[in-house]
Amino acid sequence: MKILGHVVGAMYLWAIALLTLLAVVSGYTLHLFPWALISAVASAVVADILISRFHHKHKLRIPFSAIITGLIVGSVAPHNAPVALAVLASLVAILAKNFVRVRRVNVFNPAALGLIVALALFSMGDEWWAAGSFNVYGVAISLAPILIVSAYQARRLTASLSFAIASVGIAIAANLGYLSSLGGVAALLFSANYYMAFIMVAEPKTSPHKRLPQAVFGAGVAVGIAVFAMAGAPYPSLLALLIGNIAYTGYRIRPQKSVHQHVVEEAVARPAAAAQ
Repeated sequence: MKILGHVVGAMYLWAIALLTLLAVVSGYTLHLFPWALISAVASAVVADILISRFHHKHKLRIPFSAIITGLIVGSVAPHNAPVALAVLASLVAILAKNFVRVRRVNVFNPAALGLIVALALFSMGDEWWAAGSFNVYGVAISLAPILIVSAYQARRLTASLSFAIASVGIAIAANLGYLSSLGGVAALLFSANYYMAFIMVAEPKTSPHKRLPQAVFGAGVAVGIAVFAMAGAPYPSLLALLIGNIAYTGYRIRPQKSVHQHVVEEAVARPAAAAQ
């Protein structure tokens, strides 16, 4: 799809539309106006345009990825967070997106890094208010699973589902002694952080593109969250994701044998095998 002469992936448009929908519905339900979210989006967009125009010397274009970053920052930070916190988180995120790279690829999920820095400096916790649940016939149901469309468009559905399945499995195992009905299991299913699964874990530039590494990545982040939560670490979700990003970067840049090395090893192995 082309917008203003530039090709835009459907992934970006779906993510923006769905994240905005969640924020609007949650804001209406909670009777709040998300000033922090608006500030986060505005500062992310301005910072990205300035860096793109004056540092990278690119032509002016709509920074869709920066809009998504701002929406995530504003949705995960507390709804009543100071505007300065939202602005700082977005600026750190955009700087990380543009400059913290290995082999021209992002290392950290920008929004996660910006959030953990800003929240720590302001001594506030992550809230994930736009991913809140709504009571339907006594069961807390979240609208966040609609974000599965975004994960599918990003071709990271394996990572997202692996994270969600591992998260629910860990929650059921941890509460096995307290589950007395299918309703309890259903409550755990609905309480999973699908916003994290289908948006944060599915960020395409900081997660694997092949299915098996995706599955390992998603499940690994879920296990990391459980470990950090049990250890009482702050921001377990954000922290586990950033460590997962580092692990994936190490996997991506690991030394790999060239075709020439494989040919030489096979040539050496053949006589040895024949002699046995």
